Amino acid sequence: MEMSSVSAPITKYLTAKAVSQKIPLSGIFELTPLCNMNCRMCYVRMNREEQEKIAPLGTVEQWLKVGKEARDSGMLYLLFTGGEPFLRKDFREIYQGLYDQGIIIEINSNGTLIDEQTVAWLKEVPPQRINITLYGASDVTYGRLCRNPKGFTQVSRAIRLLKEARINVRLNCSVTPYNVDDLEDIFAFGRREDIPVHAVSYMYPPVRRDASSVGVNDRFSPEEAAYHDARIKAYSLGDEKFLEWADRNKNILPEMNDDICGEMKAEGVRCHAGRSSFWITWNGCMVPCGMFRGEEEHNVFREGFTENWKRVLEETARIRLAPECGVCAQRDLCKSCAAMEITENGKFGNIPEYRCQMVKAMPDAIKKVKQEILEERRKCNE
Repeated sequence: MEMSSVSAPITKYLTAKAVSQKIPLSGIFELTPLCNMNCRMCYVRMNREEQEKIAPLGTVEQWLKVGKEARDSGMLYLLFTGGEPFLRKDFREIYQGLYDQGIIIEINSNGTLIDEQTVAWLKEVPPQRINITLYGASDVTYGRLCRNPKGFTQVSRAIRLLKEARINVRLNCSVTPYNVDDLEDIFAFGRREDIPVHAVSYMYPPVRRDASSVGVNDRFSPEEAAYHDARIKAYSLGDEKFLEWADRNKNILPEMNDDICGEMKAEGVRCHAGRSSFWITWNGCMVPCGMFRGEEEHNVFREGFTENWKRVLEETARIRLAPECGVCAQRDLCKSCAAMEITENGKFGNIPEYRCQMVKAMPDAIKKVKQEILEERRKCNE
């Protein structure tokens, strides 16, 4: 869980200490799988009937009890997510109860339900940040991807209300075949509103929503994802800085080949998941990462926080990743992780091939974007 508004040295120090002492420094509470939109690539979204067949939603009292136990165990940072958290009529009670405990809170939201009344109470008890996913730059795109033909109008209004209230906002963007034509306009929107945009073109297979979707999602080919990742870099930096970056990093990837150098040894989890952070699903299952499928027999509402945190620590420590990835020259760029292995392969220990192919396509993707920028400049100068 990223807390960029806290200074990086402090965050790194606290996280390193938390990992070494097995402290759950940061947590994610997934309050609901329900959402007022129905995005094509979503990994968790359910309707009410589907949700009720599995379990009831956690109550205010249950979430506040777990939150207190987590705080007492060392949790400092908390992210609320869903589904759409603001869809819960009791969200304010949950938020206020944990805010009053001194926890640093962020909220993930699609933004479409945030109105003047919502902003008024958030202004009184402001979160550290609200992360709004911007799925497009028009209502047409929202209709195509999210099945909400008024989505852009709703979210752009919410963003301006939050800005007027001086509530910190960041824009996230999941780039898919259904909204890729809006990518440049999404970054332009961010610049106009003076809000940073964090976009990604890699989409995890939604195994939590559908167990049969291992390795499958409504997403780009690996090569297309690499190209749009390079495009994201260009829009983030601006053309001039991207060209400088591309020239400075001509050898961003070592020579691609099938030879693996060094002794292969399976590594454990490298990120913070299950080591200093945790995720609690809407029905009370604690998992290291939200991409993992939880097991109902391990329920934090029934068993409490402490026992489940111990279990997650033990289970995470037993995970071993693909040994080839541990000695791959591209590992720092690839950032292949346990979540990719389990969603792409259905198990740990094997290379997530989609991600591997995407990374191998990056050099050509960067060259292509560079050539497109230079060609556009040439045409403008004619």
